[in-house]
Amino acid sequence: MVQSEKNIINAKPYAAPMENGNVLVLVGRGGKRYLVRSGQGMKEIAGLGVVDTSRLTESLPSGSVSIAGKEFFLAEASLPDMLSCLKRGAQIIMPKDAAQIVMNCGIGPGKKVLEVGTGSASLTLALAHFVGSGGKVITYESNPKHARNAWGNIQMSGMDSIVEMREADASTCTDESMYDAVIMDMPEPWVILDAMTGALKTGGYICAYIPTMNQAETVIKAMREMGYSETHVLENIQREIVVGSGGTRPSFEMLGHTGYLCFGRKIMP
Repeated sequence: MVQSEKNIINAKPYAAPMENGNVLVLVGRGGKRYLVRSGQGMKEIAGLGVVDTSRLTESLPSGSVSIAGKEFFLAEASLPDMLSCLKRGAQIIMPKDAAQIVMNCGIGPGKKVLEVGTGSASLTLALAHFVGSGGKVITYESNPKHARNAWGNIQMSGMDSIVEMREADASTCTDESMYDAVIMDMPEPWVILDAMTGALKTGGYICAYIPTMNQAETVIKAMREMGYSETHVLENIQREIVVGSGGTRPSFEMLGHTGYLCFGRKIMP
C-alpha cells in the first residue's frame, strides 16, 4: 500500500492491495512461465491471451490446465517464479546477492525493513517474502516510471499487503529507530547515511549495494566514522555446473561481478 503523506510525490499510480487471491504460475512447454492471480475474473495475460483466472484454482492440485488448446503446468507460485516473471525497468539485484543481503542483515519473519531504491522490485519481493505477513517492507523510489513498474510487480506477486511504497527521496525519511534493517541501492549511499542511521534500531543492520570499489571504500569509511561495527564488504561470484554423462564441467557462462555488498551493524544508541 502507499502512504498518503507529504513525502509522497504522487500516489496516483498505486492502488490499494488487490483482493486476496492465490498467486499462481503457469508453465508452458519449453519452460516459459506466466504469473497470474486467481479470483480476478477474465484477465489478459501478456503472451498468453485472455484467461479466466476465477477458475484456475479448480485445476489444483492436479497441476494441469488447458488454455487456448495448450497444456500448462499449474502450481502455487514460488519466490523464484515471481522473480523470473518480473517486468523489468531498472536493473535488478540478482538472487545471488539478495540471498547474501537477507542472511547478513538477519532478515526474517516479523522484521521491519527499509529499502532505498526499489528499482524493479526484485529485492523488494525477496525482502517481503522473508519478513512474511507479520513484517513490513517500506521502500523508497524517486523515479516515477520505476515506481509505477515496481508497484505493478509487487501487486502481481501478491506482496502488496506487506510492502508500502513511497515515491520520494529517501532523505525525506523522518522515521526514528523503527527498522531492523536498512538496504540502500543508490550511487552515493553515504549522503543519506545519517538519516538512515536515525531510522535504524540499535542492533540493526545496514547494507549498501554499489558497483565499484571506490564507492565501497567510501561507504565503509563513512559507516566506521559513525560508529558501525561488523563492517565488511562481499562480492558474490556464482558459477553453475553443467551436468552430463561423463562430461560434467563448470559452465562457460559464469555470473560474475554484479555489485559490492557493504554491511555494518548499529551498536550505538
